[in-house]
Amino acid sequence: MKYYSIELSADPKVIGKNYPQTSCTTLAQAHLINSWKLFNPQPNLGFELNKSAVLTDFLSTSAVSSKGFLVGQTVKELLADFKLMQHQFFNAPVSEKKNTHPYFWLHLSEPSLSRLLDYEKSVFFRTEYTFREEEIQLKSYDHYDQLKKEDKDASFGVELDSIVLGSEFDRTLDIFTFLPFATGIFISERLATALKESGLSGIEIKEAPIS
Repeated sequence: MKYYSIELSADPKVIGKNYPQTSCTTLAQAHLINSWKLFNPQPNLGFELNKSAVLTDFLSTSAVSSKGFLVGQTVKELLADFKLMQHQFFNAPVSEKKNTHPYFWLHLSEPSLSRLLDYEKSVFFRTEYTFREEEIQLKSYDHYDQLKKEDKDASFGVELDSIVLGSEFDRTLDIFTFLPFATGIFISERLATALKESGLSGIEIKEAPIS
């Protein structure tokens, strides 16, 4: 089975001349969002389209640092037919001049997925303040957790370079990511095909090193 990475487009021919495309009008709420938990009550989010930016189906924003996407109604409806990792959709309307468009923040939160990697076969790199350093061997998630606890200056991190899924990983998932490792958001081949065929705008899809 092939897997793909899904990334926001930075092509000015697609998104316009302004990146990120949106500014958040509810920064205090946006800054509360993290990928380690689900939220109840949900954050109250709002965005506005920046000048010279194009309204695409997937929109870029710098306000939310957790794993997820700002998506339009059409994307939300399409994803309803697929199997996503644990997630929530937060209402996040986007204003454009005098119009307001229904958008949603797709919040991805299932840290336990990182325990389902094949650690001996996957390739990891140590990062220092997010900069890639040497390749390291991790035996398990608990091994990573031990190294993180020994990190006195909070500089230590891990980047996943080549991913091998463990035998217990749910290969029927159509969208997933691995927290807290520096890596992308991945999708199944069937979701990649659906996104391409739908013509949804604002993203780039590339084959990912996952087996």
